[in-house]
Amino acid sequence: MDGRDTTELSLRLQRVLPVHTVRGLAFNSILSLVSERAGEESAARLSQELGLLRLVDFFSYPASDFTRLLFAATSVLAPSLGSEQEALRACGAACLHQFFYGSTVGRALAKIMGRKNPQRGFANTSIAYATMVNYGTHECEVLGERKLRIVFRGDVQPALFHEGTLAAALEVCGVQGTVQTTIHGLDHAEFLLEWGE
Repeated sequence: MDGRDTTELSLRLQRVLPVHTVRGLAFNSILSLVSERAGEESAARLSQELGLLRLVDFFSYPASDFTRLLFAATSVLAPSLGSEQEALRACGAACLHQFFYGSTVGRALAKIMGRKNPQRGFANTSIAYATMVNYGTHECEVLGERKLRIVFRGDVQPALFHEGTLAAALEVCGVQGTVQTTIHGLDHAEFLLEWGE
C-alpha cells in the first residue's frame, strides 16, 4: 500500500468504535478470495500477521480487524486483479456471494427476493447488512421501475468495497445492471443502481 492508502486506513480506523463488529463470514470470504487468487500461503500469512485465526462465520469480531484485513487483502490482490480499486470491488463481491450462497440467512433472503426482482431484494438491504455488521445505516429508496438509490452512513468500509457488494447483489437477483457511486465522505456514500428488463 502506498502512503495515501496507509493514511486512508488510519482515518478509517479512527472512525471505528470498539463496539463495532463484523461477522466472521465476511473475514472468511476475503481470506478465501486471497487463497483463490494469490494462493493458500498468502491467505495463511495474512491470517497470521493480523492474528485472525479460527474465525467462525456467525461469530462477531472487531470491525477494526476487518478493516485492516480488507486493506491488506487489497494490496495482495491488486497485482492479479489489475488495481486496488478492482481488488476492493472483488472483496465486496466475495462477501456478498458467500452471504447469499454460504449462509442460512442469506439463502432465506435469496428465496424471499426471487429472481428478476431487484426492488424486492434491495428492500431488505438494511436487514441484510444488520445480520453482518452492527454499525451504520443502509437505506434503500426506489426511484423508478428499474432504478434504486442506496445510501450508506456511518459505514467505514471503502465505497468501492460496497460497490462490489451491490453489483454482485444485482447478479444474485438475476439482472444485468450498473452501480454508480457518489462519495460524500469517509463514511457516507450513495449508490445509484439501474438494470435492464
